[in-house]
Amino acid sequence: MNPSKSGWLTDFIKYRKSAFLKTKEFNQSKLGKHPDQSFYGIIQPTGIMYGHPVNAFGIENENSWTEDEGIKVLMADSFLNIAALYSGEKIETEEDFDNHISKTLTNINNFYKGVYPELSISSTTWLGKKKDINELTEQILEKRISQITSKRNNFWQNFFSRNQLFLDIYIFGQWSHTHPDDILLEFFKSEKEEMSFTSVKVIAASAHANSKVEEEERTLFEHFLTTTTLPAEKRRVAKEYFDHGMGIQEIPVQESDPWIIRKFLLELAILTVWSDKKVEDAERKFLVSFKESLGFSDEDLEESMIAVEGFLLQNWSQLDSLQGKIDYAAVSDEYMSRLIKMCSNHINKIENLVAEDVTLLATIKKGSSSELSEDDKQLIRNRFLAILQSIPHFRVVMLPDEFLSYENLLKVIPKETITRVLSQD
Repeated sequence: MNPSKSGWLTDFIKYRKSAFLKTKEFNQSKLGKHPDQSFYGIIQPTGIMYGHPVNAFGIENENSWTEDEGIKVLMADSFLNIAALYSGEKIETEEDFDNHISKTLTNINNFYKGVYPELSISSTTWLGKKKDINELTEQILEKRISQITSKRNNFWQNFFSRNQLFLDIYIFGQWSHTHPDDILLEFFKSEKEEMSFTSVKVIAASAHANSKVEEEERTLFEHFLTTTTLPAEKRRVAKEYFDHGMGIQEIPVQESDPWIIRKFLLELAILTVWSDKKVEDAERKFLVSFKESLGFSDEDLEESMIAVEGFLLQNWSQLDSLQGKIDYAAVSDEYMSRLIKMCSNHINKIENLVAEDVTLLATIKKGSSSELSEDDKQLIRNRFLAILQSIPHFRVVMLPDEFLSYENLLKVIPKETITRVLSQD
């Protein structure tokens, strides 16, 4: 598969179909208690929420793709998964799969034509030949990616431009299970503009949380003005925000707003705060105040911190624009500290799960009298990971399994827990 050549979308769909026929599962992402949580479980590990999309398909030549090539494939994949989530239809047979793909590609085209009319693509070639739906969708995705990448030339521009793709996917999710008339289309156009404006306010407020106004924030604002169609008065107000700073109360988000949007804005703030290598006390206070204004609890904030830090650790090698800005050791130390604290809050559940796992207990006992083999260590690691994932707070949060080695998991699961379980066995 070569995303730089015409026909890449057809090739990707063939790849998805092959995977589907093997497993009979359309999407294996974690599902939450409600659709917003399921949406989060599908999208959060991709990095699109954070403006740092990562490649994780396992396709043979994936590592050779350019950043923009990876983004357009990831966008296609995300649209297919979100459409499946909201359709409510079971995808169990090859015919189900083909029907879902055809319907989703048609919806993607109609969505962009309606909500982003400037991206419209001619349905015929210059010779008058009608294009098929794969070709149309491929071209419109390429045009959208080109639109958001053409003017970026620094970290903040890159960051802001690409997290706008999350809003594409979110609004598409809403749009795909409605039958929009002209009034609804205007609503969706207005919604994408307002959410875009709100997200840049969150980034700006977060970047100013430590009272240090840098040139990067000003550059971000200038970029925002070049990529939005805000009226003159709104632009003037926005400039005042950037010149004089802004308070949390000026970010127009209510507790009644969709959970996934509030979650997106909270984690956008967390990543912005992390972008200068560490989280200072003033920034921590900002995050606490912000999560309260969003209607989230202390545990919600901890979950989101774990989600963002886990994403950074899992994908560190791919995050070129963040390497050198964020200190890997600082992130890993913070992350381990949070995991240990989270586990201590669920110690009884962990003890019960360890006690119920006969194979795990036998392997741990073996280690008390002889040296464990690599296979034994891998078994313990896998079982400990499964135990962590059973904790409700990790229902839809990606755990960085590459970072959570056998040695690190031994630090997360308290020795006292294992000792107590063994003494009761």
